[in-house]
Amino acid sequence: MIYPLWYLAALVLFWAIVPAAVFTGGDLYRTRRRKLAVRHGQWFWAYLFLSVALAWSTLFLFFPLVRASGQSLTNFSLTAGESTRWVGMANYRELTADPYWWHAILVTLIFVGATLPVGLVMSLFLAMPVLKQPPRVQTFFKAAIYLPSVISPVVVAAVLKWIFHSGDGFANALLTRLGLPMQNWFGDPQLAMPVLIVMTWLGANGVGVIVYAAALGNIPRTYYEVAELDGASRVRTFANVTWPLIKPTTIFVTVTSLIGGFQVFAPALLITGGGPLRTTWFVNYHIYRTFYYQNEFAMASAMAIVLMGLIVLVSVISYRWLATDVEY
Repeated sequence: MIYPLWYLAALVLFWAIVPAAVFTGGDLYRTRRRKLAVRHGQWFWAYLFLSVALAWSTLFLFFPLVRASGQSLTNFSLTAGESTRWVGMANYRELTADPYWWHAILVTLIFVGATLPVGLVMSLFLAMPVLKQPPRVQTFFKAAIYLPSVISPVVVAAVLKWIFHSGDGFANALLTRLGLPMQNWFGDPQLAMPVLIVMTWLGANGVGVIVYAAALGNIPRTYYEVAELDGASRVRTFANVTWPLIKPTTIFVTVTSLIGGFQVFAPALLITGGGPLRTTWFVNYHIYRTFYYQNEFAMASAMAIVLMGLIVLVSVISYRWLATDVEY
């Protein structure tokens, strides 16, 4: 039996040696040996440092993706005694007729549409005042804002369930102090999704703030001095100087936020169970239920492939929409 560790070691060796040889092999008859050796050395060291990450991605990302693509075209099952046979696009045709799938897509789009724009704005306008502070104060606020993004989703879910407990939770205690009626936060179809959206606004801006702070800090001060000499207002300065120069950063934050939004899963699993009345029935939760509860493994693979295609499509559209040639 070959253990996965040996697969990983073989992939590391492959990525460290083969790409450098391939990229320099075409120059063998067009380049002097000395220049070829230098060029090969550059590619070799580059892929040597990338080899572990590429090997890890190959073993635990690309290979499962290929397997899932193949399984989505079969009636694959883990049940003993059932043979796997080719069914072609049958799973995908059945998926288009699944009302719960389209409902999960709609719920996920609502969540992404509500969290992404506000998250971008909050990240940018939190980064701006942080950047004006002394270096040590900047470090403190960056760490404080970034900390929620590295906390385990299980811990976050436990805290949220305590805060918004329908009985003696912190939120209801605060409402009682203010003379307002208590709420069944995660049991009310009109409140469950808004609560998750608001808590995402408050706790998922760490990466955006860090990245925006770095981008804003790299803009040359001379641009702002010229705008001030021309009498530009703060709004005009932001629109004509700051915003164009941070567009590449906005593309990065937008695409990563889109990927994270479409992959939302923990709140439905750990807090709401997809309810109430499927108001938090996200796509990933639907895939999870299809795989583990309905034992439709091939259908779950087809759903995962479609979700990946949707994420890629939306990311490409976002990139083309926000792409810019502005550099500094």
